[in-house]
Amino acid sequence: MIALAQAWRAGLTRRTQRAVLSRDATLRQTEAEPPEHHELTVRELIRMAQSARAAAESRG
Repeated sequence: MIALAQAWRAGLTRRTQRAVLSRDATLRQTEAEPPEHHELTVRELIRMAQSARAAAESRG
């Protein structure tokens, strides 16, 4: 069970790192272009990932 949790956290960390890299690339490409109203911004996705990570860490 512990190994499963560690593997899940490692996957979340990789996804968070990819999101940060994606955000940086997106900001460089289209800084002035506003997101469409129905799309989540990269910042929102990162915030969601960080919240999920914090919740998982607080559980155990």
